[in-house]
Amino acid sequence: MKKSQALAGALTVSAVLALLTGCGAAGTTASAGPVTIDYMGWVPKADKAVDIWNKAHPETQVKYSPVSNGQDAYPKIRSSVQAGNAGCLAQLTLDQVPSFVADGMLMDVTQYTGDVKDTFLDWTWSQVSPGGQTYAIPQDTGPMAMYYRTDLFEKFGITVPKTWDEFATAAKTVHAADPSVSLGYLATDDSSTVAAYAWQRDSSWFAIDGDSWKVGIDDSASAESATYWQDLLDSGAIATTKRWDPGFYSELASGKYLTMMGGAWNTALIEANVGDTAGKWALAPMPTVKGSTASANSGGSAVAVLKGCKYPEQAVAFATWLNSSEDSLNILSAADGGGLYPAATKALDYAVVNQKDSFFGGQNLNDIFRESANNVNVGWAWGPTYSSTDTTLTDGLAKVATKGTTLPALMTSLQTSTLSDMKGRGIQAAASH
Repeated sequence: MKKSQALAGALTVSAVLALLTGCGAAGTTASAGPVTIDYMGWVPKADKAVDIWNKAHPETQVKYSPVSNGQDAYPKIRSSVQAGNAGCLAQLTLDQVPSFVADGMLMDVTQYTGDVKDTFLDWTWSQVSPGGQTYAIPQDTGPMAMYYRTDLFEKFGITVPKTWDEFATAAKTVHAADPSVSLGYLATDDSSTVAAYAWQRDSSWFAIDGDSWKVGIDDSASAESATYWQDLLDSGAIATTKRWDPGFYSELASGKYLTMMGGAWNTALIEANVGDTAGKWALAPMPTVKGSTASANSGGSAVAVLKGCKYPEQAVAFATWLNSSEDSLNILSAADGGGLYPAATKALDYAVVNQKDSFFGGQNLNDIFRESANNVNVGWAWGPTYSSTDTTLTDGLAKVATKGTTLPALMTSLQTSTLSDMKGRGIQAAASH
């Protein structure tokens, strides 16, 4: 796997404190009696895993509070930290960790994670350790692969593309044979996929250098990705669609799209929404850039230690168990328990993750996802204002769909607006190139 220099280790302690101002108080780790840790999260049946922990650890009890998924939960988490009653732990998507750190919402727990780091995929550890200081424990990931219709590939006489060059050739073949269908699509309401395509090419949208953030949303790798997809759009070889529109799965079931690029968590969504096509699907590795084995990631989350946590050492111990133990992941990774794809390395061999799937012709999908997870570039980082960057990117993609702009132009304008936003918030930032 081609790896960029990891973000960790790039800063001195003083520089980290200047950039990421929310390391918080050291907390209290010793107690004369049992302690209680509050944990907020949104994984279905996480309470069942918490029950197992509590029965085995009377000295450290966890109180679980379910919250809404993702963005809906963040205002509650932030307000509880500000009010001083947040407890210890909260689930965050990986792209939100740097912004919570920059806003002073998380605690630096590096001193408690020395023997934990190697439990998780290396690139996931860099995601929870902006500036080299650790603030969370990785939970799940979204290693990407290509879902495809075997019957339609046979109909159009195309083979599974191994590279993006081969994908483009096959896309043009399908389009020439039947302009009403497409080998693939660009989802203009799914900014995470655009980021993932750049990530795969070893782009570095954000990095820390000394006492400043570096921003490279329009770097050469990102520009190459944008040009590739724009060329396919301009030729008509692929279509645009709204990935989260209710009609998307009807299009997928009808055969309008022969493939879907997505993270492991998309498996359950496909099976739930295109059931009539069961047995006609298979999974293959995501096409790669010629000369590289790098894959990409879409999604994923972590369990972060909140500022003000009184028992950070115990919180780290629980979060590590929750996200790596077989007892816990037998619940969280089960199809009816959340379907999480683990960030823990050994967990990729657990039986719960390695089930043959009848919907996909009896294929063990983890044979593909494991390889993908181990081939994600390490150097990718999210920025401290990524929520606003993401909103601007999503708005821009809507304009790409109506031909009001192009992907390369969007990357250039996104670079400018992100730098302006960061500087407007008092964050030291400059272009990386």
